[in-house]
Amino acid sequence: MAEPGQLYEIPTTRTCDTGAPRMEIGTIWDMLPVMAILKRGWMPLYVALVLCSQFRTASAELIPARTTVCDVTKNPENFDNKTVRLRATLAGNFEISSIRDPSHDDCGSIWFTYAGSGPAASVSISTLTPDAPRPAVQLKRDKAFQHFERMVAAKMYARNRNNVCMDCSRYEVSATMTGLVEYAGPNKGFGHLNGFPVQFVLESIEATSVNDLASRYKASDFSTTPVRFPTGYISGVLRSADGTPVDGGDLTVYSATDPDAHIEDDSATTDEKGRFRFALPPGKYVIGFNTFWPPSPKFPYAATYYPATQERSRATVVEIGDHQHRSGLVILLPKPLTPRVVPIKVQWPDGSSVDDANVWLSPKNDPTMVVGTSVSHTSKDGTFDLIGFEGFDYILRADKYGGLASVSCIKPILIRATQPLSDRIALSLNVTEFHTCTDSAFETAAKP
Repeated sequence: MAEPGQLYEIPTTRTCDTGAPRMEIGTIWDMLPVMAILKRGWMPLYVALVLCSQFRTASAELIPARTTVCDVTKNPENFDNKTVRLRATLAGNFEISSIRDPSHDDCGSIWFTYAGSGPAASVSISTLTPDAPRPAVQLKRDKAFQHFERMVAAKMYARNRNNVCMDCSRYEVSATMTGLVEYAGPNKGFGHLNGFPVQFVLESIEATSVNDLASRYKASDFSTTPVRFPTGYISGVLRSADGTPVDGGDLTVYSATDPDAHIEDDSATTDEKGRFRFALPPGKYVIGFNTFWPPSPKFPYAATYYPATQERSRATVVEIGDHQHRSGLVILLPKPLTPRVVPIKVQWPDGSSVDDANVWLSPKNDPTMVVGTSVSHTSKDGTFDLIGFEGFDYILRADKYGGLASVSCIKPILIRATQPLSDRIALSLNVTEFHTCTDSAFETAAKP
């Protein structure tokens, strides 16, 4: 303690982030000398010390917690909605986007996502995906992130068109990542088939490193640089019967030779002016519209082949060579098909309505397809009006998922083209065997 009349010397240690001395205060008794100093006019110093302390506290709260993938997977509930910093290795493929611990392969993986990312073929069930509001994450798209993306996108290139490779990554990519951890909770999940209880939403990337996988590929089959194959081009426009361009239409190209030529990109989608374009190996081709997908409310047309026929045998064959471009083709569609409403009501075995049940029609001659490409959902009273077309037999399906391994459904029902449908078809979800719910077998007729 300073003697009366003497200035109190404030003890100092390391600096408070800015280089200024900081005061170490342990108890209220340590404040007595400070109070004496304040009486002598040292208020600016006191204010500075308080601000410094507050700054240090706020800074500590903003620093993400350092952890590992293993720690997160072992105790996910402890990290829910928290920003963390960890080292991770990408471990996904064309269906999965995930990260794992670089040092341990036995502690599981985490679904990995950020704005604009995602595997090409991931499928999830909306009812099993957490819908609780989450903190917004702003991705830092700086040079470090751009380098990370380039390494992830790098791939090996097939030297032969027949070498089909769904996931030919050039590098195994690791990085220090900062992001938000989200825990799905019981009976829910993120990502492909909702199989990941934890999700990591990327905020920023640091220190990307790679392991070159090129030596794992057969050099005679794959190259580290792009390989050019002989290529020709076919382009044209898709028009409705009145000449209007059809926007968003999917066309499919078929080889007209035997055996079929390998076609890497066998489909094309028209733009707002109805234009399409194919890049193909030299050969002879037939082009069709609605030949893969069944007619739908958006595109209510029978299957049509270039230039304007419903029979593939009568289609005009288009031949191209290397560097050749056949342009100006016009595919003219027939008049739209006549819609047919299939009114349904989904209910539980006790007669209560099923809200948000999945309902859909499939063509009888192709039961794996869905009219409209995606299922529809019932309203709160269990009803929905499905749209098919006159002259077609359909298979009617309905189901409701309650979890990853819990499903209730109807046995698929045949809707004949000649069958009158004046009343709603009552569909009772009385089947719970997964195999039956996914079987293509169907009842002989619907019962209104």
